[in-house]
Amino acid sequence: MTRAVCTRCKKRPAFTEESLSRWRTRALESEGPPPPPIPPGICLRCAKDDPDLKEPLSEWMKQLVAWAERKQGELIGQVRELVVRPLEAIDRFIDGLR
Repeated sequence: MTRAVCTRCKKRPAFTEESLSRWRTRALESEGPPPPPIPPGICLRCAKDDPDLKEPLSEWMKQLVAWAERKQGELIGQVRELVVRPLEAIDRFIDGLR
């Protein structure tokens, strides 16, 4: 599989229409963040330097950070649940010995 190279800098990997489409599909299926608002064939660094894309990318980054914080909170909650269950089982066992 050949990676698309940015049409502006000719160095970094760029998003293709296919990759942006897959991202859109995953975002709809899993309520994830939307893909970045950049045209296919451009890397994020070049898009960030584009004055026309600066504001949409800034808004997208806010959405991405909010989604990441929400997912992190969910993950921490799941880990806490997994940690508490064995402790509750140990407490019940010890109470049973008394």
